[in-house]
Amino acid sequence: MAREAITAGTTQGELRIGELRAVIEEFARVLDAFGSELDASVKDADRECAAIGRAFDELGAAKRELDAMECPQPLRGLLQQHSARIGNSLDAAIIAMQYQDRLTQRVGHIRVGLHRLQTLLRDGTDRGAGQWLELLRHVEESNQSEQARLTAAECAANGSVELF
Repeated sequence: MAREAITAGTTQGELRIGELRAVIEEFARVLDAFGSELDASVKDADRECAAIGRAFDELGAAKRELDAMECPQPLRGLLQQHSARIGNSLDAAIIAMQYQDRLTQRVGHIRVGLHRLQTLLRDGTDRGAGQWLELLRHVEESNQSEQARLTAAECAANGSVELF
Protein backbone atom coordinates (compact mmCIF):
# COMPACT_ATOMS: atom_id res chain seq x y z
CA MET A 1 0.00 0.00 0.00
CA ALA A 2 2.73 2.46 0.98
CA ARG A 3 4.63 1.63 -2.17
CA GLU A 4 1.53 2.21 -4.33
CA ALA A 5 1.04 5.59 -2.63
CA ILE A 6 4.65 6.55 -3.34
CA THR A 7 4.32 5.40 -6.95
CA ALA A 8 1.03 7.27 -7.34
CA GLY A 9 2.57 10.39 -5.75
CA THR A 10 5.53 10.20 -8.07
CA THR A 11 3.26 9.79 -11.07
CA GLN A 12 1.15 12.76 -9.99
CA GLY A 13 4.31 14.79 -9.42
CA GLU A 14 5.62 13.82 -12.82
CA LEU A 15 2.28 14.78 -14.37
CA ARG A 16 2.38 18.17 -12.67
CA ILE A 17 5.94 18.75 -13.87
CA GLY A 18 4.92 17.72 -17.38
CA GLU A 19 1.93 20.05 -17.29
CA LEU A 20 4.09 22.87 -15.98
CA ARG A 21 6.66 22.23 -18.71
CA ALA A 22 3.85 22.35 -21.32
CA VAL A 23 2.64 25.69 -19.91
CA ILE A 24 6.20 27.04 -19.95
CA GLU A 25 6.68 25.93 -23.56
CA GLU A 26 3.39 27.55 -24.57
CA PHE A 27 4.39 30.76 -22.79
CA ALA A 28 7.72 30.72 -24.64
CA ARG A 29 5.90 30.18 -27.93
CA VAL A 30 3.62 33.16 -27.26
CA LEU A 31 6.64 35.31 -26.35
CA ASP A 32 8.28 34.25 -29.60
CA ALA A 33 5.18 35.26 -31.56
CA PHE A 34 5.09 38.65 -29.80
CA GLY A 35 8.81 39.14 -30.44
CA SER A 36 8.43 38.27 -34.12
CA GLU A 37 5.50 40.66 -34.47
CA LEU A 38 7.49 43.45 -32.81
CA ASP A 39 10.46 42.73 -35.07
CA ALA A 40 8.31 42.84 -38.22
CA SER A 41 6.62 46.04 -37.06
CA VAL A 42 9.94 47.75 -36.39
CA LYS A 43 11.29 46.70 -39.79
CA ASP A 44 8.16 48.05 -41.49
CA ALA A 45 8.42 51.31 -39.55
CA ASP A 46 12.11 51.64 -40.41
CA ARG A 47 11.36 51.13 -44.09
CA GLU A 48 8.60 53.76 -43.99
CA CYS A 49 10.84 56.17 -42.07
CA ALA A 50 13.53 55.83 -44.71
CA ALA A 51 10.99 56.70 -47.41
CA ILE A 52 9.85 59.72 -45.40
CA GLY A 53 13.47 60.77 -44.95
CA ARG A 54 13.98 60.73 -48.71
CA ALA A 55 10.83 62.83 -49.14
CA PHE A 56 12.19 65.32 -46.57
CA ASP A 57 15.43 65.56 -48.52
CA GLU A 58 13.47 66.36 -51.68
CA LEU A 59 11.39 68.99 -49.87
CA GLY A 60 14.54 70.52 -48.40
CA ALA A 61 16.12 70.71 -51.83
CA ALA A 62 12.98 72.35 -53.24
CA LYS A 63 13.01 74.86 -50.36
CA ARG A 64 16.63 75.75 -51.03
CA GLU A 65 15.81 76.26 -54.71
CA LEU A 66 12.92 78.57 -53.77
CA ASP A 67 15.20 80.48 -51.42
CA ALA A 68 17.77 80.94 -54.21
CA MET A 69 15.31 82.27 -56.79
CA GLU A 70 15.79 85.86 -57.83
CA CYS A 71 12.60 87.73 -58.56
CA PRO A 72 11.11 91.16 -57.98
CA GLN A 73 8.91 92.15 -55.05
CA PRO A 74 6.12 91.37 -54.12
CA LEU A 75 6.68 87.91 -55.60
CA ARG A 76 9.96 87.61 -53.68
CA GLY A 77 8.12 88.22 -50.37
CA LEU A 78 5.52 85.56 -51.21
CA LEU A 79 8.24 83.04 -52.07
CA GLN A 80 9.98 83.76 -48.76
CA GLN A 81 6.73 83.28 -46.83
CA HIS A 82 5.98 79.97 -48.52
CA SER A 83 9.57 78.83 -48.11
CA ALA A 84 9.43 79.67 -44.40
CA ARG A 85 6.22 77.65 -44.04
CA ILE A 86 7.85 74.69 -45.79
CA GLY A 87 10.88 75.03 -43.51
CA ASN A 88 8.71 75.12 -40.37
CA SER A 89 6.80 72.06 -41.55
CA LEU A 90 10.04 70.22 -42.27
CA ASP A 91 11.36 71.08 -38.81
CA ALA A 92 8.17 69.76 -37.17
CA ALA A 93 8.31 66.59 -39.26
CA ILE A 94 11.95 65.99 -38.34
CA ILE A 95 11.12 66.34 -34.64
CA ALA A 96 8.33 63.78 -35.14
CA MET A 97 10.82 61.45 -36.82
CA GLN A 98 13.14 61.80 -33.82
CA TYR A 99 10.30 60.64 -31.59
CA GLN A 100 9.79 57.70 -33.96
CA ASP A 101 13.49 56.85 -33.60
CA ARG A 102 13.20 56.89 -29.81
CA LEU A 103 10.12 54.70 -30.00
CA THR A 104 12.06 52.24 -32.15
CA GLN A 105 14.84 52.17 -29.55
CA ARG A 106 12.35 51.52 -26.74
CA VAL A 107 10.65 48.76 -28.68
CA GLY A 108 14.07 47.25 -29.36
CA HIS A 109 14.72 47.02 -25.62
CA ILE A 110 11.33 45.41 -25.08
CA ARG A 111 12.26 42.86 -27.74
CA VAL A 112 15.51 42.13 -25.86
CA GLY A 113 13.52 41.54 -22.66
CA LEU A 114 11.08 39.24 -24.43
CA HIS A 115 13.94 37.30 -25.97
CA ARG A 116 15.61 36.95 -22.58
CA LEU A 117 12.38 35.59 -21.06
CA GLN A 118 11.95 33.19 -23.95
CA THR A 119 15.52 31.94 -23.55
CA LEU A 120 15.00 31.40 -19.82
CA LEU A 121 11.79 29.50 -20.45
CA ARG A 122 13.30 27.24 -23.08
CA ASP A 123 16.69 26.48 -21.54
CA GLY A 124 15.31 23.37 -19.83
CA THR A 125 16.57 24.30 -16.38
CA ASP A 126 14.29 23.21 -13.56
CA ARG A 127 13.74 26.21 -11.33
CA GLY A 128 11.71 26.81 -8.24
CA ALA A 129 9.17 29.61 -7.91
CA GLY A 130 11.68 31.79 -6.06
CA GLN A 131 14.26 31.41 -8.81
CA TRP A 132 11.68 32.26 -11.46
CA LEU A 133 10.59 35.36 -9.55
CA GLU A 134 14.20 36.48 -9.17
CA LEU A 135 14.88 35.97 -12.88
CA LEU A 136 11.69 37.82 -13.86
CA ARG A 137 12.58 40.70 -11.56
CA HIS A 138 16.06 40.85 -13.08
CA VAL A 139 14.63 41.03 -16.62
CA GLU A 140 12.19 43.73 -15.49
CA GLU A 141 14.90 45.73 -13.71
CA SER A 142 17.15 45.54 -16.78
CA ASN A 143 14.33 46.84 -18.96
CA GLN A 144 13.49 49.64 -16.50
CA SER A 145 17.15 50.66 -16.29
CA GLU A 146 17.45 50.83 -20.06
CA GLN A 147 14.20 52.78 -20.39
CA ALA A 148 15.43 55.23 -17.70
CA ARG A 149 18.72 55.62 -19.59
CA LEU A 150 16.84 56.39 -22.81
CA THR A 151 14.63 58.91 -21.00
CA ALA A 152 17.68 60.61 -19.49
CA ALA A 153 19.31 60.76 -22.92
CA GLU A 154 16.13 62.27 -24.39
CA CYS A 155 16.01 64.90 -21.65
CA ALA A 156 19.68 65.74 -22.14
CA ALA A 157 19.15 66.07 -25.89
CA ASN A 158 16.14 68.31 -25.33
CA GLY A 159 17.91 70.36 -22.67
CA SER A 160 15.26 69.58 -20.08
CA VAL A 161 15.11 67.66 -16.86
CA GLU A 162 12.32 65.26 -16.06
CA LEU A 163 11.68 64.30 -12.46
CA PHE A 164 10.47 60.80 -11.71
